Parts: sequence; C-alpha cells; structure tokens
Amino acid sequence: MQATDNKIPNVFLKLAYSELLLSFRTEELVPLVQNASISSRKLIENAWQEDEMVNAEDNALIIAGFSNWLLSKGVNLDEFANRMFEKVGHLNSVPKRALLRSYLPYIRDFYEMKDQRQGILRLIEKRNMFRENLIYVEGEIENDRHHDFLVGSGNQINHPMAIYSNWLLRFIQTGPCLLDLPAFENLSIYACEHTAEEALLGRLAGNLDGETFYVSGIAVGKLVKFAECIEKHPMKHDLSQFADKLCVRLDTDVIDTFTGTHLLYKDRYYGAPVAMAEFVYAKDISTKDPFANLISSLVQEEYNVWPPVQKAHDELLHKINHVAEIIYYEADDSISVNGKHLMRNVPARILRNVLREYTKTGREEFENREFKRDPEICIDPVNPNFESRLNRVVDHLAKVSEVMNLNRHRRGGFRFEPHCHIDFHEEPAAIRKPKNKQ
Repeated sequence: MQATDNKIPNVFLKLAYSELLLSFRTEELVPLVQNASISSRKLIENAWQEDEMVNAEDNALIIAGFSNWLLSKGVNLDEFANRMFEKVGHLNSVPKRALLRSYLPYIRDFYEMKDQRQGILRLIEKRNMFRENLIYVEGEIENDRHHDFLVGSGNQINHPMAIYSNWLLRFIQTGPCLLDLPAFENLSIYACEHTAEEALLGRLAGNLDGETFYVSGIAVGKLVKFAECIEKHPMKHDLSQFADKLCVRLDTDVIDTFTGTHLLYKDRYYGAPVAMAEFVYAKDISTKDPFANLISSLVQEEYNVWPPVQKAHDELLHKINHVAEIIYYEADDSISVNGKHLMRNVPARILRNVLREYTKTGREEFENREFKRDPEICIDPVNPNFESRLNRVVDHLAKVSEVMNLNRHRRGGFRFEPHCHIDFHEEPAAIRKPKNKQ
C-alpha cells in the first residue's frame, strides 16, 4: 500500500484540537505541543489546516497524546469528550469543507433516502473518513428500531489506540447532527481490538495472570474465547474464523480515581480479533434538506463562531514557532522586524528581493548575479560593488540572528537561512493628493 493510501481527513483530529484551544490558555498548551512525538509545526498543521490529509497512524498518535496530557492535568476524559461532541450538533469547530467533499458523490442519494441515518452508516467505509477497516453490517429491526453494527476488519497489528477508538465511535454516534438529523440514540461497544492494558492509558497497572486479568492486584476480568462475544451479539456477518481467538472479558468497571475517567467497561471484550459496536436507532428518520445547515454554517463561520478558536490557534502558533513579522516600507525604502527598524536603502532592497522569492516559492539558494542585474540594487553594471552591499546585509542580520541570517557558504552565491516562521509583506507608499491652489 502506498503512503497516500493510508491518509485520512483531519475531521476528528481538528474537533479535538479546537476543544483544547477553547478549554486551556495558550501557555498551558505550549508544553503539550513542544513535547509531541512529531514536530510542533507539523502537529499544529495536521490538527488545524482545512482539508488536511493526515497519516492515519499519526492521527491516532496525536489523539493519544492529547488524552494523556489531559489526564496529567486531572481532566476527566469523559467530560472533555462530552463537551467536544456537543459542538458537533452546533457545527462548531468542524471542518465543513472536508465533510461536504466526503459526501459529494452521494448527495443526490441522501435527498432520495427514506432512512438517512442508516445511509450514514452504510457509507462510512466508502467515505474513508476515519480508517479503512470499518465495515457496516445491517441488523434486525425490532420495535421500529434498527440494530446495526460497525465491525473492525481484524487488523490487530496496527489497531487504533484505545482513546482514539472510543472517541471515534462517539463521534460517529453524533455524526447525523452534521446533516440536521438526530444523533444515533444508543451506541454499545462490545469488543475492542486494543488490549485491556492499553485501555488503562497508563493510569493503573494491569496484567494477565493465567486466565485472570488483574488491575492493581484486583481481579476484574477473565481470558475467554471470542466465540462467547459472537454468541452474545449475533449478527449477519460471519466471524466464525475468529471464534477460537482469546480475549479478555471485563467483569467489572474500572474507573481512574484521580480524574473519574471510565477506563474499562463491564461486559466488554478487550484484545478481540475484531472490533464490534452496535447502533440502535429509530428507523425511517430523514430531513428535507440534510446539507442546508452544513453549507450555511460554512458561509457564516468566519463572522461568529470561529474567531475565538482562530485567535487561540494563532496565539499558540506564534508561541511555538516564534513567528517574525517583517515589513518592507516603500515610502522610506526600509525594512522592520517585529516592529523594529533593521535597515534601509540598497541593503533593504536586497533583503526585500530575497524575502519576496522565499515567501513565494520557498527558495533559499541565491546567485549574486541575480542582484547585480537589478538596477534598483546595482546602478553601475560595470562596477556593481554588490559584495560590499551584501556584507552590509549580513552584518545587519546579525542583530536579529534568532530570526534569520545569510550564509555566504560558496563563491558567487549565498543561502537564506530562516530560523522561525516568516510573515513578510510589503507596504506601498501612500499616494499623496496634490494640494488645491489658492
């Protein structure tokens, strides 16, 4: 499988990141981002950019990092998740373009569906929003209520991490709200591919001794064959090949005493060969225009809901990446860095040209002859004297070495070396109106 095949939209990740931005001060979030297993800037871009495609493993890893940090702060993960998923119903903090794009091939189908919520479950695998091995299994209808299943295809080598798996199913349960439909009334998770030890999130010690699973020395579960789960929760999907696989059945709930977070659930099977979740919901629920609110919210977003999240994101990005604001003023032929004057005249024009190209294309290698041919920099083509002017730029940049510098690493050229994120723009000279004659 190619690397691009393992990428998914950042819809769920962005929802979690937005809740973090609204729940904590920027200063509190800086250590979380700086101590991440991937670079700070990559983490923020993965969690923020609209329509960003993220490696599926990184997506789960970042969510796990978020949850571990929340636990270390004494936060109840269940309460945090409740706040996060409540926002789905109001379309806050959700990347709507990615959602609309995932539904685009099926929009006409939704307007013709008698049961649009069942359509959401049916299309999960095709939309590929979360992970590739979720399979929809249609169940029985009892008392006008569907009993449908989502089943993991049994990829235990790279199974989703515990908190990611739980939160993902919660997100799917709330998903119909995005299409102006009620959430699925009931979600029951019967089996997880992650182990009971992984589900403890490092908060408590768990181990299997013989056929008994212990948490902090107390027996809480048993090693059983997966056939037991299959018999308890029959479905129209053949799982007989997994019947003899061993997994741990929990016989009591396990709660983290410090945060109150529910870690292990009674009657759930951990370390199972496949994941299994049942959605129970009233049948034949539909809405006249399922995409109206999603599109309307997309249009109105920048005017009301989004600014607080955007502001918090910008503050965190500046803290993490030391963003430098660089302005070239045409009026007096000067450059400032973070509001402080740096240079003017020919040196300012040299740096301006470098920053123009770097901002536009990302190029960092430059040839001296490029500047010698520029009449704004070298008036006399016979005796350009460019090297001395370039030396003045190098000297000036030494004053802001934490932002950028020029490295004259080879004859006839130099390298621009930014040390932080550069926000460069040019301010044109104001057009002066002629005075009226008296």
